[in-house]
Amino acid sequence: MSPVRRRTPRRVHPGLLAAALALLLAVFALLYFLLKKQPVALPPQYVAQPVTLSDREVEELASIAVENRSGSYTLVNTEAGWRLAGSDDPLREALLDPLVNDAALIVAEDTVGSLEEHPEWQLLHYGLEDPAARVTVTFADGGQLAFRVGDSVPQETPTYYFLMEGDPHIYMAASDVYDAYITTALALYDVADPALDGSLIDRIAFTGRDAFAMEKRTDGWYLAEPFAYPLSDAAVDSLLTKLEGLRFAQFEAEAADADLNQYGLNPPERTLTLDIAETVVTGYDENDQVMGETRLPAYQLTFGLGSEENDVVFHCLYKGQVLKATSFSAGFLRTQSYGSLFLTNPFNAPTNDLHSLIWEQNGVQTVYDISLVERVLPNNALETDENGNVLYDLVVKKNGQPLDSDAFLTAYRQLVELRTFDRLPADYVLPDADPLLRVTLTRDSGSVRNIALYPLDALHRAVAVDGVALYQVEAGWAEDVERP
Repeated sequence: MSPVRRRTPRRVHPGLLAAALALLLAVFALLYFLLKKQPVALPPQYVAQPVTLSDREVEELASIAVENRSGSYTLVNTEAGWRLAGSDDPLREALLDPLVNDAALIVAEDTVGSLEEHPEWQLLHYGLEDPAARVTVTFADGGQLAFRVGDSVPQETPTYYFLMEGDPHIYMAASDVYDAYITTALALYDVADPALDGSLIDRIAFTGRDAFAMEKRTDGWYLAEPFAYPLSDAAVDSLLTKLEGLRFAQFEAEAADADLNQYGLNPPERTLTLDIAETVVTGYDENDQVMGETRLPAYQLTFGLGSEENDVVFHCLYKGQVLKATSFSAGFLRTQSYGSLFLTNPFNAPTNDLHSLIWEQNGVQTVYDISLVERVLPNNALETDENGNVLYDLVVKKNGQPLDSDAFLTAYRQLVELRTFDRLPADYVLPDADPLLRVTLTRDSGSVRNIALYPLDALHRAVAVDGVALYQVEAGWAEDVERP
C-alpha cells in the first residue's frame, strides 16, 4: 500500500495578518463616512419686524370715533376724563384704557406687504373693506388719522390684518387691538357692583320662582319661609361668599327708558331681597388715628332676575338699571334653593352657650342645668390663660343635684356628633302622638330647640326639629346615648 502524502499547512505571518485587519477597518471607516447622511440645512427662522405707525401721548388725544359691527360711538377727552359723546357717565377703566392707549401708540406686529407692489390684492380678501372695526383718532392740534382692523391672520399666533388709511401697506396687529375696538358703547359704561359684606346681611329672601326666605338669629341662620328650620353655618357661609363675589358684566339700559318685557323683567322671573344691617364706618388719618365715625342705617337691596340671553348671560335689574350678569359669577341667583342649606347636626349648641338640656323618654323627664363658674386661685384672684382670658369650669346639675361634668360632657359630645343625612319622603306627616324621645336645648342667648324622634318603621325613626320633620335616622340614633 502506497504511503499517504500529507500537505503541511502554510503559516501566515502575524505581521501580515495585522496589516490585513487594519486595511479592512480603514475600508469600513471610509464607507461609513461616505455613506453617513449629511446634516440638513434648515432655512433661517423668520422673525417678525414690529413697526411703530404712530406714537403720541394720551394727553394729545382729543377724541376717538369707533365704528364696529355693533354700532358706532365717539369717546371725548374731557376735564372729567374720557366720556362717551353726549354723556357724563363714568366709563369702565378696564375696557377704556386699552382702547385709548392703542390709539395713542399704534404698533403693528409685522408687515404683510404693499398694495402698490401687489395690485392683485384686494382689501376684501383681508376683511379690510368691511372691517371688524374702523377707528378715527383726532388730536388736540387738529391732526387726524384713521385705521381699520380686519380678519384674523391664519397663523398660530393670534393677529389681525391692519390698515392705516393713507398707507399702502397691510400690517398685522395684536389680538388685544382687535379686542379693544370691537368693544360696544354699552360695554364701556361703568357698572356699580354691589360690593357686599356677608357679615352685614341679616336676611335673604327670594320671591317669584322657588320662593324662600332665611334670616339670621341669635344662634345662627334659620329658614323662615316656607317653614322654620335651622340652617348649616358652612352652607350659609358658602352662599354669603358667593354674594360677596357678585359682579355684573355689562350695562344695558336705564330701567326707566327700557322695555322691561324684552329682558324678562316685567315682572322679574325671580327677585332677591337682601336686608343689610346697620353699621359704623370709621375714618382714619395718615397716622392711623381715628378721625371720626359715621353710622350707616340699615337698608335693603333688591335684584330682579330676568330671562337668559344665552347659556352664559342673563338680564338683571339692579338700582334702576338693566344689567347683564354671567352664570359664572351670578348664576347661583337663578338656581339657589333652600334644600341644600339645612342643618344636619341638630345638637349643635356649644357648651359655653348651653343653659339647660331636658331629656324626655318613656314618660320620664330629666333636667340638666349647665352653668360656667370662674376658676378662683388660693389668693382669691381669678385664674386666666396666657392671654389674660378668665378660665371657667363647667358645672352641671341633674334634677337639681350636682353631677360629674366630665360624664355629662362625654354624653353630650355623642349628641353633638350625630348627623342627619337621609331625607324623609316628601309626603311624610308627623303622627299625632307623643314622640319616643324629646330633647330640649335652651341656650344662654335665649333660643330654644326641640329635637324629637317618632317611629317610622322597625329600623328607623323620623327626626323632627322644632316640629318640622325632614330626615330619618336608624333606630337608636340618640336613644342609645349613655347619659349620666
